[in-house]
Amino acid sequence: MHIKRRNKLIRTLNDQEQEKDKTENKSVILFKPENNFYLTNFWGEGITIISQNDLKTKLIVPKLEYTRAKNTSKECDVISSERGINLINTAMDQIRENNMVLTDSNDFNILNKIQKKTSKKNEIDGNDLLYRLREIKDIEEIEKIKKASSIIDKLFEIAKNEIKENMTEVQLQAILVYEAMKLGARFPPYQYTSNPLIIASGANGSFPHAESSIKQFKKGELIVLDLTLSFDHYISDATRTFGLGEITNEMKSVYEIVKKSQLKGIQQINQTDDLSNIDLICRNNIENEGYGEYFIHSTGHGIGLEVHEPPWVRPNFKSNIKQNMAITIEPGIYIENEFGVRIEDSILINNKIKEGFGFDYNILHSYTKDLTIL
Repeated sequence: MHIKRRNKLIRTLNDQEQEKDKTENKSVILFKPENNFYLTNFWGEGITIISQNDLKTKLIVPKLEYTRAKNTSKECDVISSERGINLINTAMDQIRENNMVLTDSNDFNILNKIQKKTSKKNEIDGNDLLYRLREIKDIEEIEKIKKASSIIDKLFEIAKNEIKENMTEVQLQAILVYEAMKLGARFPPYQYTSNPLIIASGANGSFPHAESSIKQFKKGELIVLDLTLSFDHYISDATRTFGLGEITNEMKSVYEIVKKSQLKGIQQINQTDDLSNIDLICRNNIENEGYGEYFIHSTGHGIGLEVHEPPWVRPNFKSNIKQNMAITIEPGIYIENEFGVRIEDSILINNKIKEGFGFDYNILHSYTKDLTIL
């Protein structure tokens, strides 16, 4: 599987070159753990080197990671080195001076070293290319995303049974983290929050990326549970909104608007080959109900080795739908200082429909989207 990914990377790199720039000497040097894992099955400190004329991928790791890398990596040669600058120098030794080099690094010092070795004109920003490869999932990746999705469904059921008046957001978070890890899940790193989950009750629910806090659940509130977790590094992402006790008619109405918006957006997958049309359908449904100004984020995003990765489900951002993409659809309404509602599912794009533009799809979550009052 990893050799197939490596070969596809080299083919794609060849295809994107201008005819006049074609060269047989191409190297790929990758630093991001997501890309290293994608091509070697090792997640940790290391550098992946792929050269067109070499038969095997090379994984350069510090000595402290060498044995673990040997045990977990697949279809690659593992090379031990000292940490820090020595690790980078060892990687540079694998690159010929006239090589064209694609890298995913944005670090000035690393880029400068690559340029000194190969010249600036031979350096290519590889982030877009790697994301384009990763946005199409293979069978192994799909199975891991499905497993992560099934664990999330179990956590929603656990949450339904655990939520009580006066429990705090972080208390519920602790229970769900414990149960998730017992089921084999982990929590992906995400630089914009220090919490593994979003659990937001009452007015906190009006913040799409709320930080779980010591706030207690109160009757008459909505509680937004956004559960993002990974299984063997592959991520699923889903959100449900619960009611605790007797909630207002406006809360019930807003919930139904969001639910209808998401349903219409998901159904649009059958009708279009452009993800921006899904955003448009969701947004129009909410705007037509008078809540357009309260839908303050995009409708969805790709999932895989990162929480948020291409493709994007955004307004006025054309992005072609393709088979075996995994995306979220998650419209929401956020009434500042009052409450919020979001409903989200991870969705797998299947075969293209023979007649028309659309695609078949699977919703990866089975937990109910009917409003649950606790």
